[in-house]
Amino acid sequence: MLAIAAAGLIPLMNRNNASAATASEVALHCRDGSPLLEKCDFIQRTETITNGDSFRVSEVENNCDGTKPDPFGFDVEVRSQAEARIESGSFLNVSGSLGLEGVFQAAATAASKRFKITGFREDSSVSFEVKADIEPKTRAAIYFRPEVLQGGGYLEAAYQEADADGTRVFFFPERNADTVLVRFPLANDNGDPKGFYWVRSVPCLSNSRLVIPNFNTADFGELTGFGVVDTPISVG
Repeated sequence: MLAIAAAGLIPLMNRNNASAATASEVALHCRDGSPLLEKCDFIQRTETITNGDSFRVSEVENNCDGTKPDPFGFDVEVRSQAEARIESGSFLNVSGSLGLEGVFQAAATAASKRFKITGFREDSSVSFEVKADIEPKTRAAIYFRPEVLQGGGYLEAAYQEADADGTRVFFFPERNADTVLVRFPLANDNGDPKGFYWVRSVPCLSNSRLVIPNFNTADFGELTGFGVVDTPISVG
């Protein structure tokens, strides 16, 4: 009987934050702004400046029938937004989720006192023209890789109703982790998104398209095996 009783105590002793809300439920509730929550906070533990995901910021131009370099003026639009990765997988737009903007507001406020950030409260965009030469028999477009301030930490959720044992605070993924990531895009002094621009070009073959696996998201120089040429450019 003693052994049975001791075995029965083990789940209770280890149940410090896994009953009223599992870690996955905490992540979902914080992301969606669940009415079950009193509040949800992002507890930041790490911070670094890194690169965000690259993407195409102009229409595709072509010089397929040309015999010499053709100067083009690319109309470029760059959008900036705060992103979060709560569970394994890709980053998602903070402002597009019901609960995340409030969760990360404190971190954004703290970051803005030390860095010039952009695009947190809502998507922000800047439009401008880039001059670039398109080589003969090629198609090309402008790409951008943002510079971001990335913070790592965990979510602390306080529920309105306590669990049977009185617990109201639960964590994702666990206390003192740094696996929840949030990225704030950095800005130049003039407010434009800070980052790296380049021209990406491909030959105008009969089956040539500016859409191949990962073409819109691959970083600078990563697609040379596909006949892609990446050339850095200055903006401004």
